[in-house]
Amino acid sequence: MLGFTALLGGSFIASATISNSLPPMVITWLRYAIASLLFMVLLMGQGLLKLPRLRDFGRYTLISLPPLLYFACMIFSLQTTSAINSSALYTTVPLMSMVMSMVLLKSKSTWLVTTALLIGILGALLIIFKGDLTQVLQLSFMPSDYLFLFGCLGMALNPIVVKKLHRGEPSLVLTGWSLICATLLLTIMIGYQLPDIKWGNISVITWSGVLYLAAFATALSFFLFQKACIVLSPTKVSGYVYLIPLSVIATNALLGQTIQWQEIASGAALVLIAMTILVKTK
Repeated sequence: MLGFTALLGGSFIASATISNSLPPMVITWLRYAIASLLFMVLLMGQGLLKLPRLRDFGRYTLISLPPLLYFACMIFSLQTTSAINSSALYTTVPLMSMVMSMVLLKSKSTWLVTTALLIGILGALLIIFKGDLTQVLQLSFMPSDYLFLFGCLGMALNPIVVKKLHRGEPSLVLTGWSLICATLLLTIMIGYQLPDIKWGNISVITWSGVLYLAAFATALSFFLFQKACIVLSPTKVSGYVYLIPLSVIATNALLGQTIQWQEIASGAALVLIAMTILVKTK
């Protein structure tokens, strides 16, 4: 999950770099399609590339739906809302995941875990708003923000669906076929747009960003995420969401951006405390 969080930090920068180069859903289709091809090569090399039974095909499709729901809601909501609003709403994902796992998986939570999640939300918000929580009260939510919140439900449901529908197959098979099913669904949805794209005019920078998103922020990150979902509880998996703002800031720092560390110090400390509690709690 730490590796997954680090990869996501780079994905935000890559997405921002290429977001105006291609239609958002085409970028999403490309990252899934290339990631699927990479997994087909891996599965073939391991001798695991076998057409699943119809029932398993349906299971992999269900596993692919929650992240697809999140990406679709995020893309459409960001056309009219701000990244600050979305970042603030995204901090609710771990709490949603805890509640849904209690309902769907009959799992139990403790006051310690709930307290850790609340500390994590506070820490993440302090990082997002650079230590000034009064800005939270000034947020003005629009209809598109509620669409993004619906997408957050999909992300919260993601680890629960993986844990519920995993049938003991290798993680390579689980991730590979869920990506392939997602690619097929996206092709049905936006296939009509693809012939209109001027593929020869796409710049090297855009292709580099797409390849990063496909290989690292989709193929490798999905593999790490689903592998963790099999072992860890959905609440723990979702709790790593709180490290994403720190991951983005660390990636920006490595790329030479000046960071005002004193503005995020308190938030970072709270996030690390929350994560320590979540990791040590059984």
